[in-house]
Amino acid sequence: MDKKRERLLDAAKKLLSSQTSEDEIIHSLTDVGVKLQEAQDIFSEAKGSFGKGSGSGFGVFVGKKKQGKRKGLFGGLFAKKQEGTRLDDLDKGIADFSGASLHGSAGEEGARTVHHSVENDSLESLNFFETTVQKPPLQLVQAAGMKQVFREILPVRVSDFDKLIDRGGLKRGDTILLSGGCGTGKTTFSMQSLYNGALHGEKGVYITLEERPEKMRENLIQNYGWDLEKMEAEQKLAIIKIDPLTIARAVEATLTKERGGLYIELDKFELPFQFNLPFKPDRVVVDSLSALSIAFMENEQGYRQYLRHLFETLESYNSVNIVLGETEQEPGIYSRSGIEEFLADGVIVFYNVKIHNLRQRALEILKLRSSKHVRKLTPYNIGPHGVEIFVNQEIFSEN
Repeated sequence: MDKKRERLLDAAKKLLSSQTSEDEIIHSLTDVGVKLQEAQDIFSEAKGSFGKGSGSGFGVFVGKKKQGKRKGLFGGLFAKKQEGTRLDDLDKGIADFSGASLHGSAGEEGARTVHHSVENDSLESLNFFETTVQKPPLQLVQAAGMKQVFREILPVRVSDFDKLIDRGGLKRGDTILLSGGCGTGKTTFSMQSLYNGALHGEKGVYITLEERPEKMRENLIQNYGWDLEKMEAEQKLAIIKIDPLTIARAVEATLTKERGGLYIELDKFELPFQFNLPFKPDRVVVDSLSALSIAFMENEQGYRQYLRHLFETLESYNSVNIVLGETEQEPGIYSRSGIEEFLADGVIVFYNVKIHNLRQRALEILKLRSSKHVRKLTPYNIGPHGVEIFVNQEIFSEN
């Protein structure tokens, strides 16, 4: 078995252990360029390995999305809306409709999905272990006479990056994995998006698991003239520092109690990342998943479960979300565990390409479910004003 297929098979097994459905796994595989027949073969092989009993302690969910009462991370929350309510009562008119199927590309035909905000719902009844969320199919929505409202597009606002996307930005509710090696400018790109958004009246939250906020403020104002403190004082920007070890320990405590057959009253247990933000954000950045994965180094199962929890939480903010991941300078693998790129709605990769005795930075939109996009390496530079993208140029060739 070649290395790429082995990695895809391993990722499919991890998704199965996280109770991801067959449809979601196959769509996720095809999203990253796997042909449909090969994706089905990989899923069958992964499922077969669980048929003999994986001993993981988690059930394997195969088939369509589950029906009935939800026990997922947002299960109690969505159950309130689904039990005894009409479709047009969902979110009191804030229901959004995706322009594509849940895991399909922008050009695919098929049922569209409803995504709705959970801003005003209590998170106290969350259950930690299942994450499947049932969304009403388009046929039911049409039968209920609801108006189709597509999710808002929010510009990224970093140089000419938005020109690489047909829709001119990213959809609210989407979470994008931004991968790249050390020094490729991931933090600069992300903060540039938040800062320029703040200049346009859009609010952003930067969650750092590594660098101290004081150090970030100092470096960014010295390097690029970005006055983060001013934006924070105006409540347009917030920088929040979280210790990833605290998250890992809390998740481990949860899993330990579950293995012992003890069920936790979650109103007595505050899950990490389930905190009150200082304001409703338009953008959220998490820096970085690499730091999070290191904190979970001896608990890979807990890391996979928490990743799904994190992505679901970010989606509930109805913001454009960017999560950073560390890779090699010229990566062939875009995340540490192999599951992050499948959970993300899009993957952007930053390269530091070596050509002879020079290196040139280039970026690529590897996948984006919500829109068509440029499919080539695009050069960029980091200058006195931050990231500058050259959409009409080609990277240097060896010739």
